[in-house]
Order: sequence, then structure tokens, then C-alpha cells
Amino acid sequence: MKDSDLRILTLRKLATEYSEVEDTKIINEMGLFNGASRIDIAVVNGVLHGYELKSESDNLKRLPRQIDYYNKIFERMTIVTDRKYLSEVREMVPSWWGIIITKKNRAELRTIRKGRKGNCQDEEALLNLLWKDEYDGLIDLLGYPKNMKKMRKKEVFEVLLVEKRKSIIKKYIYDALRKRNYN
Repeated sequence: MKDSDLRILTLRKLATEYSEVEDTKIINEMGLFNGASRIDIAVVNGVLHGYELKSESDNLKRLPRQIDYYNKIFERMTIVTDRKYLSEVREMVPSWWGIIITKKNRAELRTIRKGRKGNCQDEEALLNLLWKDEYDGLIDLLGYPKNMKKMRKKEVFEVLLVEKRKSIIKKYIYDALRKRNYN
């Protein structure tokens, strides 16, 4: 089974699972940390949920580094993998991650462990997901002066990181990710 096969199965499962959930966006290959990493599939609604795919043609060498990146961004994480990697994956991924494997028939997926919400999200990493025009919208939403839009990204970070309205910022980021055109 190749990555593309695993992706098709996963996207089919997610489309079914979220078909009735309003304001949900399923994103393929979402870039993270200014391109330093990429999640295979992200689901954005009231929660940011990442899905990392590891087909039988993959290896797990990059997984420890990916785990570090994903834990900083996603509230929920699920690894979707071939059966042959199940024991290794169980040892490698945090206990709050979900684990899904391919069934023997390779035409279906089976949940081994349902994930739960983690608490590792990093505010700076989340803010880093925004594009420049999205920062401008956040500055307006929070009522900051218009000239702040001319500041460097790092300077805007410093202001926003001490901002007390964290839930408003998080909701804005999730809304921006859902509205964005990824083509």
C-alpha cells in the first residue's frame, strides 16, 4: 500500500465522519513552521486535529521530529499507518495520540486507539500559521492601531503573545485556516 492509497482511505473516512459537522475544513498537506514541516491532513473546526500517514512504503525515521512539531500545533493527533508499524508506532507516539491502522483487506481502516485532546499547543507556533494578510485582520479584530500592520512579524508576535484574549486569538486562527484557499 502506497501513501496515496492510505491518503484516499483516510480522506474518505474523514469526509464521512465530518459530513454533518458545520464549519469543518479538511486540508491536505498543510505547511507548518514556515515550511520546516508538513502535516499530511489537518481537520479544522472547533479543534485542530492532525493526521500523519505512514504507509508500508514509508519508514519511521522522521517521526520523532514530526511528533515534536505536531505536538506544538495540534490539539488532537492521529497517526494512520500500515499494520506492520503498529508496535513501533505505539511506542513512539504520545499516549494522547490516536492510532488507526489498515485492515488486512487494505480497503478499510480500523481504530486501535481513539486519541484525546493534548495540552501541548504552543501559542507562538499557532500564531506562526497565519499569513501576513491574516495578521492584519487579527490586528483589526483586537483593536490595535493600524500602524501595527507595518511592524515586523517578530514584533507583532511579542505583542500578541502577551495579549490576554487567548481564546479570541485561537478562534481567529482556526477561522483563518478554514477560510483560506489552499490551491
